[in-house]
Amino acid sequence: MAAGGSRVRWVSAGVAVFIVALIGVLAVGSDDRLAATNDVLGQRVPEVSGPSLTGGRYDIDNARGTWVVVNFFATWCAGCINEHPELIAFNQWAESTGEAELVAVVFNDPADAVAAFFDENGGGWPVLDEPGIAIDFQVAQIPETFVIAPSGQVVQHIQGEVTADALIEVIEGT
Repeated sequence: MAAGGSRVRWVSAGVAVFIVALIGVLAVGSDDRLAATNDVLGQRVPEVSGPSLTGGRYDIDNARGTWVVVNFFATWCAGCINEHPELIAFNQWAESTGEAELVAVVFNDPADAVAAFFDENGGGWPVLDEPGIAIDFQVAQIPETFVIAPSGQVVQHIQGEVTADALIEVIEGT
């Protein structure tokens, strides 16, 4: 009977180790960032300023009183490339109505690649290469877009591709 009791202990110990390992894998393997909300939403917009790749300097504080759309972009991001014509259409609407402005923030991409992309594909809005902005906005996966109300409050966070119509709807529907 001592031999049988020893076997039961070894099997029990093996099962216990397996369960602990499984719990560890599940705990480490889960990605809470995907389920978490963005803490910037509903708050005052973080600082968005710096030299623009398109020339000049941009500071979101100078846009107080108007809507601002902040788009995080990279040339290696398929969704960013897909949404670019929509951003061009939105920017044309924004410039023609004077109701909003658009600013892009480079996300982990060489500035020269981004400048070449804009030269080839169009887009006359400011493009900032300031990595700290993405950190302040808690950007996890691009494309990501934030809509800032004239008061300076972040009122919309869009993960994934955006359309001009969706952005206009947020601005005109609020």
